[in-house]
Amino acid sequence: GDGQANYDITKPEPEGEAAEPADEAAPVKLERYGIRDGKILYDDRSLEMRTEIEGLEHNGSGEFGTDLYDLVMSTQIAKLSVNYGGVQYLRNAQADWEATLGADMKNMKFTFKYNDLTVNALKLVLDGWVQMPENSEDIRMDLTFGTPQNTFKSFLSVIPGAYTKDFENVQANGTVQFTGYAKGTYNDIIYPSFKINMKVGNADFKYPDLPLGVSNINVDASVTSPSQRLNDMKVDIPKFSLRIGSNPLEGFFYLRTPETDPNINTKLTGTLNLGELSKAFPMEGVQELAGVIKANITMKAAMSQIDKQQYDQVDMAGDFAMSGINYRAEGSPDVSIRQLSTSISPQRVDVREFDAKLGRSDLRASGSIDNILAYFSTKKTMTGNLSIASNLFDANEWMEEPAGDEAGVVPSETAAEPEEKAFDRWDFVVDGKIGRLKYDTYDITNMSMQGHFTPNLMNVSEFGLNMGPSDLHGSGEIRNAWNYLFDNQTVAGVVNLRSSYFDLNQFMTEPATTATTASSGPPPAEDIIPVPENMDMTLNADFGRVKYTDYDLNNLKGRVVVKNSAARLEDFTADAFGGQIGLSGEYSTKDISKPLFNVDLAFQDMGFRDAFQNFATVKAFAPVMQLIDGKFNTTLTMSGVLGKDMTPDLTTLSAAGFLETLNAVFSNFKPMTEIGSKLGVDYLSKLELKNTRNWFEIKDGNVVVKPFDAQVRDVSMKIGGSHGLNQEMNYQIITKTPRKALEKSSVGSAANAGLGFLSKEAGKYGVSLAQGEYINVRFDLTGTLSSPKVAMKILGSDGQSSIKEEAGATMQATVDKARDSLRNVANRELEAAKDKAKAAADKAADSLRNLANQKVQEAKDKATQELGNKAGEAVNKKADEVLGDQGKKTVDDAKKKLEQWDPFKKKKKDNR
Repeated sequence: GDGQANYDITKPEPEGEAAEPADEAAPVKLERYGIRDGKILYDDRSLEMRTEIEGLEHNGSGEFGTDLYDLVMSTQIAKLSVNYGGVQYLRNAQADWEATLGADMKNMKFTFKYNDLTVNALKLVLDGWVQMPENSEDIRMDLTFGTPQNTFKSFLSVIPGAYTKDFENVQANGTVQFTGYAKGTYNDIIYPSFKINMKVGNADFKYPDLPLGVSNINVDASVTSPSQRLNDMKVDIPKFSLRIGSNPLEGFFYLRTPETDPNINTKLTGTLNLGELSKAFPMEGVQELAGVIKANITMKAAMSQIDKQQYDQVDMAGDFAMSGINYRAEGSPDVSIRQLSTSISPQRVDVREFDAKLGRSDLRASGSIDNILAYFSTKKTMTGNLSIASNLFDANEWMEEPAGDEAGVVPSETAAEPEEKAFDRWDFVVDGKIGRLKYDTYDITNMSMQGHFTPNLMNVSEFGLNMGPSDLHGSGEIRNAWNYLFDNQTVAGVVNLRSSYFDLNQFMTEPATTATTASSGPPPAEDIIPVPENMDMTLNADFGRVKYTDYDLNNLKGRVVVKNSAARLEDFTADAFGGQIGLSGEYSTKDISKPLFNVDLAFQDMGFRDAFQNFATVKAFAPVMQLIDGKFNTTLTMSGVLGKDMTPDLTTLSAAGFLETLNAVFSNFKPMTEIGSKLGVDYLSKLELKNTRNWFEIKDGNVVVKPFDAQVRDVSMKIGGSHGLNQEMNYQIITKTPRKALEKSSVGSAANAGLGFLSKEAGKYGVSLAQGEYINVRFDLTGTLSSPKVAMKILGSDGQSSIKEEAGATMQATVDKARDSLRNVANRELEAAKDKAKAAADKAADSLRNLANQKVQEAKDKATQELGNKAGEAVNKKADEVLGDQGKKTVDDAKKKLEQWDPFKKKKKDNR
């Protein structure tokens, strides 16, 4: 987090606006205010400080309306825990604080006039003042602190775990001096000068119910920082020692220039028998503690000497070892360290062998650290190498349960951050192998990883794992991961993944449902999956086979770019359902209440029925595909809003593209059977769609199919129209059937079908089918797929040319003949002919009257019978010509949109 206090909740004054002068308020004198059984958590990540208070009882009073007043306070705390810089200074300590604080509100300065603080059995004195100027990040101070008592027993009481219920019966001897000061300014850049002194002289203690005691306790330590720079800080511990049972432990420690060039002089020798420690110091909740730790370490060196390989000037020698360590405690897995062996030389610290059992897990490690002194610096980096191996590691044993609600915490984005920032100055080459890793519900085997790791640059040269039949391998580089985890900064990088087989069903929290029992598509998610804001990652995938619910995807390749709350898919291809899928597009959660998607999608050699069964969008918008056998290609663009189940909200979906049929057969469609019956042919129940190329659009819940040509034996058709999500249809099918086919058809001899039936229907509109090689009919399809309705309109007959060509030829012939007649016929005959022609044209045109061409009306001549035969045909052919032009323009526009995208990277045919 940014360190902003969670009590800083007031709105800032708008820039450029002066605050209105407030009325002079009368002083408010509180007789009493208080807190009963309070609970407070103060967690400041910027200072690496965490303070927890439980059982808070607080009373206070003061004249808060004045600039100067005294705040009189009385505070009791049942449990006080303080962690600073990763060190637990207090754990569940009791505290009693009586204080009078002089408040100067005008200067935001607070002075300790009276202060009496007791923590467990230790009394502390704090004098001085703290000032927090307005409009400044500075905290100014002049403070002194110390212990008025000098008994070691009182100091022992604040050591975590030492203050037991019978602490008053503990036998303790020795003296303690503890003093210090802090003076100056603190902010993000500078520190106040400070000094801490502590001396413990010849102390010992023994608990009444434990067999052993601790003796020969001596400490002489001081930490001095005379300036605003921590690099000037000095740590001097000329002596420390203690004895537990018969084993002594002693040494000294000096540190200089910790930031620029850590210079250390230290020695530690002795043995710590953990079994004896458990018999001398209370271990609440610990059921077993055993093992031996031995140290014999000498270091006298500056980091610059090691960096320059001036090993002749460096004194670093010794070893550190653990053996037979056993730890059992309530609520945690058992820990057993069979052996840890290290050796120290001027060049490095070698970890020769680490062999441990952590609960059900085993762990072995070895490695080296090249510059151990970097640990004492705030700027230097520790380098080395590490090899880790495990037959079984059960991470579930070490995963903490989510903490309950904590009072005093203001919810924020930082609430989920780790409790404290770990040591972040390391640079290691790592080689790790885990035979079996148990994490959550996942059982991972053959896990391995090799790479070069720093907190903010992780370069993985190779990793691999198996999950059941699935395998996953990869490599990559991740930048800024540490700052992403702890400071909410942006993580970036490139990760390459590959697999021969990967089953995504293993990651589903609920059993996958099959396409036959579900509506289709993947199982619903509980909520929208947000794309992280602070991420700039590229994921390259190359998977031989992917299993997802009942879907099998083969040869899946592509790229995912995650950036700015959006996931962009680039050049994704896969073999599926007997064909190929191509996908590019974006999924965005910049507005989490309205997640958007925008994709380019391509299917190649896809089965119609496969598409219907496996894609929810196809099932909703193209249910007719369940009646089509064969394959198709499609290229389309699609956009809309995703619902909470991570599937498209169909009411917002917009799409446009081509559908190209490949040897498809459209069968068992009731309207086509009825059309064949009306025409008197028996072969339209199966409509062959060979190499058709059709443009369609989806908008506002409707599918619009632009007119396209189809051929079934000798019947030519032009098909177009639309349908909605409610499956209501509005389609037109214009057929052109050879007269010979109708004459020789056995079906056509029926009274309600064939040429005779069509001629009779045409006669109702004054249209003659006596001449012409082809009979043209328009069929209107309405209703639904399950309950269709078919209406028929006779358009006329023509010669051998196509529908469109015949329309133009007939139109021109009629116009020419009319023009000649108009020059030679008297006005009376002309007017009569025009009246008759208009009446016949009105009958024939019917619902398409708005498309009648003015030239047709002007071209009517006195040959009423001839014109009557041609009028309906000419009008409707002109309408067909207009529709053909519109369709062509739309297709041309679509080609411009999609011509640049070829997901399968194959050379297109000249006519495609």
